This record gives sequence, structure tokens and C-alpha cells, in this order.
Amino acid sequence: MIKINIEDEAEYSRLRNEYLKRISKYVRFNKEDIVPEEVSEKSKDDKEDLTKKTANELKNKYTNLYNYLFDKGSDEVNKEKLRCLLAGPEEMPRSFGGCGEKQTMLECLDGIIAACSIPEESEKEAATAARKCCQTIFNYDRFVKEQDDAYWLLRNLHVRVCPYCNQIYTVTLPSPEELREGEIFKTTRATFDHFYSKSEYPYLAVSLFNLIPSCSVCNSNKSNKKEKIIYPYDQEFGKNAVFRVIPDFSQEEPEKEGNILNFLCGQSDSFYIKFMGKEDIYLSSDLRVEERLSGIEDAELRERIITSIGRFKLEEIYKEHKQEIRDILRNRYYFDENYVKTVICPMLREKMGENKKDSDEVDRMAMDMLFFSNIRVEEWGQRPLSKLVSDILEQLSELS
Repeated sequence: MIKINIEDEAEYSRLRNEYLKRISKYVRFNKEDIVPEEVSEKSKDDKEDLTKKTANELKNKYTNLYNYLFDKGSDEVNKEKLRCLLAGPEEMPRSFGGCGEKQTMLECLDGIIAACSIPEESEKEAATAARKCCQTIFNYDRFVKEQDDAYWLLRNLHVRVCPYCNQIYTVTLPSPEELREGEIFKTTRATFDHFYSKSEYPYLAVSLFNLIPSCSVCNSNKSNKKEKIIYPYDQEFGKNAVFRVIPDFSQEEPEKEGNILNFLCGQSDSFYIKFMGKEDIYLSSDLRVEERLSGIEDAELRERIITSIGRFKLEEIYKEHKQEIRDILRNRYYFDENYVKTVICPMLREKMGENKKDSDEVDRMAMDMLFFSNIRVEEWGQRPLSKLVSDILEQLSELS
């Protein structure tokens, strides 16, 4: 639902390079093939030639992956392809805000998949052999068991809320190396969802941009289904699919004199929460999500959004947040735009003194403070329900 934001090319490069250093211990290739600046010629001579061992195994058990990673007719690994498989292309894709050759990271992963297909299930023994050798070459089980590097990755992706649902914190408690003396370490961290499942695509088991920090509920709901859902490193619902509150005409509230719009003041539960296109308000609760989102022009994005809504049961989940939605509606009713601009914003400017920010920034701070949320799209990954709050406030602003 929300995007995992990587700030700029410098941050992308730092994340990628550090990940390559850390992941090298879980990947059966010579370290200099993954992190060339880390290994001297002496250390290279003193150790087993892991790359050659891997080449020989892949030649016999997984020809497609061998042909992708190794230069034709030799056991010299193509370092650029190996590093791309493990941590994305050297140049940041355009979907991240970079100027790289790749338009999206998904395009990069799909290119690898197209070149490295596992033997068909009709060739059961060959498919099993290919998967088993990948489990040894790309050791995900050890990566998560040893913890430190998994913790490091979760911390450095800077997303604190599940990107699939935006309703559950993916809090990562201190890693073993961060504990103070005498403290006892207890495993508490988000799960990693393999966007492309490690059972079907075992060569992507430890690939940085195939790992999505997620809550256990979404990880379970997604399972290994082969469906086109939102890919959080490239895509998000954004303002293509937005939460909208609509009246529930099926309920009667005689004590409220039948005023169906009472819910807009936070005084009633007589409403539904549905996804709609940004410019659309449909009052029928029975309209299928495909119809409500038919206005999204990008057909592939529309398909991924619709599938994600169903796969993660987002509308079913969010209808359980009626109390939070009532709080948003009530607070916005009492603290309308005029109150924010004439009372709260001047108070903030006075408190900040010489550190005054521009008007838009102060307005945003005021709204974040009132609704205990992060209104800006790029900050939705910092607090649960931020997209919900932002979308509802936008709807109320349009109605006023």
C-alpha cells in the first residue's frame, strides 16, 4: 500500500554497498567477487575457491543460473550480474528517483527471473536439484538465524510500519550488538516477506530488493501466491487508490433524527470505509472494487492495487478501525482549517521563535500534531494508519 522510500542516490549506494559486504558471508562466492575492495590478493590465495566450486555445481545442476552468472566458456563469474542479483543494479533505478538504465527495480528482478528459470515441474528431479543447490549457495536460513545482519537491514530501510497494510508497526528491538552490558537479548523484529517466494525463486532468497519488511499477518496472507501485487520498493497506492468514508444507508438512528451525515462529525458509526479513485465518490457500498478503481489509467498498476486489496484483505481490516476513523472525523469537525490556521499555526510559530519554518511546513506540523500521524506521503511509513488519516482529511477538505 505504501512505498519504502530510499532518500537519494547516495543513500542507495551506501545501502547497496554495505549490504554486499554483510551478505557475502551467506553467499557461496569468493568475497572479492562480491566486495572487491575488501579482499587482498594474499587472503584470496589462502582460502578455498568458492566461486569455482559454485560454478561446477551450477554447471551440473542448474544450467540457467550458471549461464546467467558465468561468462561463457569459463568459470569467471560476471561480478556485475552477481552484485545486481544480490543488491540491485549499481545505478539507482528511475522509480527510486535515480538516473539508472533500469526504469524500475521490478524490471531488474523480472529480467533475472526470465534468464534463470527453474526447470519445469515435469522435470521434477532437475527442479529439485536446482532448488537444493540454491539453498546452499544463497543461505537465507543462516542469514535470519544469525540475526545481526537481518537486524541491520531492517533498521536501515527506515520503514517502521508494514508497507502492505500500513496498520501494524514493524518495530525492531536492539540487535545483540546494540545491547548494553548485562542486558538479555530477545528476538523481536519484523518478518521478511520474499516478494518472489524463495521456494519458486531460490536464487533470490537473500536478494536485498526481494526482501520486504512486513507484519506477520500480511506475510501469512500473501503466502506464496503467484499474483501481481504492489511492489513496495517501486510502487504504492498513493493518490491512485484512496480511503473514502461513505454513509451507510442501511442503518437507522431515530435518536439522531435520521441524519445520515452525522458520521461526518464523528457522532455515528453509520459509514463504510472503501477504496476509490482520487476524483471519485461512490455512495453504493455494494460497488465492486474493480468498478471503484476503474479510473486508474495505468492498467498494470490498477491490477496490482486491486489484487493487493483482496490479497491482504485491506477493506475488511480497515472496517475494524471505525473508532479511529470516528476520532479523525470528530477532531477535524472541531479543529477545522480556519482554527488550524488562526490558532494552532500562530502558536507553533511563536514557540519556534527564530526557527520559524515556511507556512506549508507549519501547517503540516499542526496537522501531524492534531492527528498523531504523518500526513505527507513520503512519511507514511513512520506511523500506522498514516495513509488513512491523510486520505480522510483530504476528503473532508474537499467537502468543506
